[in-house]
Amino acid sequence: MRENKNWRNIGLTIWMQAIMVVGALCQQVNISRDINVRNDFAYDILNVKDEILFFRDKGFEFYFDLFDANLEYKRSVELVLDEKKPMIENIHTIDSFVQIIYAYRDGVDYVARMVRCDKRVNIQDTLELIRGPFLFSPGELRTVISEDKSHLALFAIDKSKLFVIIIDTRQMAVKAAVDMEVSEYRLYEHFQEATIANTGQVFFLFEKNNESWDKEKHMMRLIMVEDVNAYQHDLVCINTVNSGVKLGVDNLNSAVSIVGLYGTKDVNETEGYLFFSDSFNELRNPQMRDVQQFLFDDNILVDLNGVEKKNKKNVLNDFFTKTLIHRKDGGVVIVAELQREYARRNAGISNFDRAMAASRGYVDYYSEDLILFSLQPDGNLFWRKVLFKKQFSQDDEGIYSSFFTLKAPSQIHFIFNDEIKNNNTVSEYVIDPLGNYRRSSLLSTEYKNLKLRFQEALQTSATSFVVPSEKNGKINLVKITF
Repeated sequence: MRENKNWRNIGLTIWMQAIMVVGALCQQVNISRDINVRNDFAYDILNVKDEILFFRDKGFEFYFDLFDANLEYKRSVELVLDEKKPMIENIHTIDSFVQIIYAYRDGVDYVARMVRCDKRVNIQDTLELIRGPFLFSPGELRTVISEDKSHLALFAIDKSKLFVIIIDTRQMAVKAAVDMEVSEYRLYEHFQEATIANTGQVFFLFEKNNESWDKEKHMMRLIMVEDVNAYQHDLVCINTVNSGVKLGVDNLNSAVSIVGLYGTKDVNETEGYLFFSDSFNELRNPQMRDVQQFLFDDNILVDLNGVEKKNKKNVLNDFFTKTLIHRKDGGVVIVAELQREYARRNAGISNFDRAMAASRGYVDYYSEDLILFSLQPDGNLFWRKVLFKKQFSQDDEGIYSSFFTLKAPSQIHFIFNDEIKNNNTVSEYVIDPLGNYRRSSLLSTEYKNLKLRFQEALQTSATSFVVPSEKNGKINLVKITF
């Protein structure tokens, strides 16, 4: 997947058109016809007013396959862009429109434009976003879009410079452009994440010295860009290392949060969770701030392993923060997942060639249990739960593993493949705000020739989502309604 672009790189698929109702759960499952993507560069799934659009990037040619709410095929439409060799930077929906941001070279100038289309892909309006002799090339800009799709940021990172354009997508207007220096950080190397609020503030997180041998200098920098102003904050996390951090915006409470798992020895050995949260208003006052650290509770290994091990350090191995979910009261839920990768050693391969084996794809992927930490607004633990799953695959980059999160007003669904194989069962955990949960089976893919990629699923309502099935160079879209 192209970084920060809501894009999916093409793999493999095959399918059948079908509608079925599964057992006592009474969910409806709709399956689209086959979509041949063998020669496509990338694809994306869009939802516009209960209709599903499947966007296909063939390099310099772009097509939409249009489906109704039940995934019945309607027609295919080519999106014609007059410019020479355009590159797609972002594609998104807002209200009843599809909007595409693309870039191209016009002599020495880099040009980026936004095109607005209706749901039938008829062009309604265009806007020029950038024009100038910039050094970056078409396809190199990164994008983030707000939760309600009303604001989008285009940004580029150089060694010490950060270039940001903030766009009001509903009004099709550029709100601000900022070109700033960031000292003491090698931005391209130290960049971690970016996000944007529904009100247009853009946040960037950079991190340096997150290594065991340099942890006494471990720092993070949080930058808030608001209109033409930029506010920089140094976050202190010395003498710790982490297995990756997540940055998120709490739009309901106008705050930003940073979470992760940390340790004191190695990034793969975590001893607790870290937490930072502050309001937009407080972030307008730049200063050095501390990141809070909380040790895991004493029962975490008992709950994870099922038995108590004496003299065992209270450490989690190979758990990484996958996402954060904001609570209405200003707290957060951290979702961590056990992930391991092993390069296989075949007979006759030396230790020297082991890294080469990984680069050729000879890799075993393990994606296993989830641990959820529900935190109060001050960072203290409200509850913690372990959700068990076992997923194993080989040489597929783990694209069929992990999970999809569907958010409903009073519960969260974690949906995943039980096993990574052709005839498989799809299961879910449903958890409420108090940490009560249940596990159930959603459907079986046996005899349906499906191989579902839940990491690329798209939520279409509080009770439905669309997930691509990819196999043998073909895609089928699968819509599941509860």
